[in-house]
Amino acid sequence: MAPFCFLFDAITRKNHHESEMFRLVRLQERRHFYMYDPSLIRKICKEASYLTEEEIEKIIETCQAMDVCAESFDYDVFIDIPSKCSGEEAIVVYHGNSEAHTSLYNESPIGKKALRVNEPGVLRTMETGVHTKNIKARTQENRYVIQNVYPIRLNQKVIGTIINEHDTDYDIRANFNVQRNSLPMLTSTLNSIYSINNHLVDAILIFDNNGNLQFKNLRADTIYRSLGYMEDIEGVHYDNLSLDGTTFNEVINRSESQYKDNREVKIGDYFFLVKQVVVPEDDFRVAMILHDITQLRNRETEIVLKTVAIGEIHHRIKNNLQTIASLLRMQSRRSSNNESKTLLKDSVNRILSIAATHELLSQQLNDDISLWDVLQNVAGNIRRCYSDNDHIKLEICANEDFNIDSDRATVLALIVNELVQNCYDHAFHNFEEGKIRVEIQRQGKRAGVTVTDNGSGFTNNQSFDHSLGLTIVKTYVKDKLKGTIDFTTEENGTTISIYFDL
Repeated sequence: MAPFCFLFDAITRKNHHESEMFRLVRLQERRHFYMYDPSLIRKICKEASYLTEEEIEKIIETCQAMDVCAESFDYDVFIDIPSKCSGEEAIVVYHGNSEAHTSLYNESPIGKKALRVNEPGVLRTMETGVHTKNIKARTQENRYVIQNVYPIRLNQKVIGTIINEHDTDYDIRANFNVQRNSLPMLTSTLNSIYSINNHLVDAILIFDNNGNLQFKNLRADTIYRSLGYMEDIEGVHYDNLSLDGTTFNEVINRSESQYKDNREVKIGDYFFLVKQVVVPEDDFRVAMILHDITQLRNRETEIVLKTVAIGEIHHRIKNNLQTIASLLRMQSRRSSNNESKTLLKDSVNRILSIAATHELLSQQLNDDISLWDVLQNVAGNIRRCYSDNDHIKLEICANEDFNIDSDRATVLALIVNELVQNCYDHAFHNFEEGKIRVEIQRQGKRAGVTVTDNGSGFTNNQSFDHSLGLTIVKTYVKDKLKGTIDFTTEENGTTISIYFDL
């Protein structure tokens, strides 16, 4: 653990035994201005974050500990918390510095935002829980500083960060000069393929034995700039560039099977697949490959959102159709004309057969739907509508269930509704019991639905030609399904078969 963290832990333990009055006197003696305000910290945490009460108490305790030991620091110390407004920013809740050290700030940034584009190390540590060392950042007053960032954890969760900042008056890149002279042959090889690597869609980063970045392509520059790294990352240590929380020592010490697969990580609004390749006993030890899958994940999210919206539309259509059916039932009960009652009942069943398809579609993530489920719903509606005809048994069977698109599912729901309803209305006059069987069949790319009853059969083919319901059936089979219909009637029943291509 870094000396900074040892000091923090020691002061935290000591602080439990320090009286509040004595502490406040010390603060007033050593401060240019008063920085530690528990009520203000609590207010910011409640208004600007989703931290729980327990987490807020931990932040306040940490701020208190920092305030006690700030006099020993020769740099500015901050504590930031995650913002509830965006994953691209954090909020400053504490700022401390000693009297001996002149603050880098003209005004305290407490309550202000720390943006990823300006302070990438803060957001990186907050998201990964990994200590970020010596990374360049830009303050709220547009001054460049060097930051070291440490996570604050509670119950294995990162709830904030401790940041120490010191000034830099030199070009940070001077500290990261690559000693290429010691590796002339390999450097020459890398330079010879540099133009090829710059056209790859993946970022390639190669680190030496010490974990410092020695080579990267243009895609790597693009990705890390998008993550808020403002300066050239060449020479930066692996631990400061790791996106999946791994350290350089962990990578070089694990077995080949442990780094064989890609690991998906989310950093802010970006998604990456990360893969490390270790080269044993070479001047260049680790290659890290980053594949940006942000667009893919965003498209998946859009598809899910659109699918949910479509499901909600189907649900509302079903509700509206059921409302219409309820109104027609009400009208039927008010009517004294038997013919009108029959026509209204037929209309209700047709509407409910369409609603059955929309009900199933509202529960699915795609447009394909089980024909078995559709016809079971249709059969349920018909049984309820003809509950007085309990001597008639209706069954659905299938040699194989299969999915069809929603348009043809709706058409078949209407067709089966008309055929079964026709059986109930005409096939079993003066019968003590009757049976209607709906059978789903499939052979390769051709499917069929057969409706059979053991009723009296048609005595006149004109009944088939001029019935409104059966006219709907013939029209839908021909125009919607592009299929064929076979009709057989005898004294002991009727069979109607519909065939269509899948």
